[in-house]
Amino acid sequence: MSRLNDYVENHENLDKLNVILKHYGVSAEFVAHTLSEGFEQDKELPKELIEDMKQFCAML
Repeated sequence: MSRLNDYVENHENLDKLNVILKHYGVSAEFVAHTLSEGFEQDKELPKELIEDMKQFCAML
């Protein structure tokens, strides 16, 4: 159950972060590029996630 609570809490925090980014007019391109750079440095993340972020950046 605690893992489920973590998912819900993380989702709520992401919603709050999204509101802040929208308020300041931060572009999706900037966010995606910044996340991609950060994700590449984290060796514990799945390679699929990193590839998906790269593809998303290319679409923008």
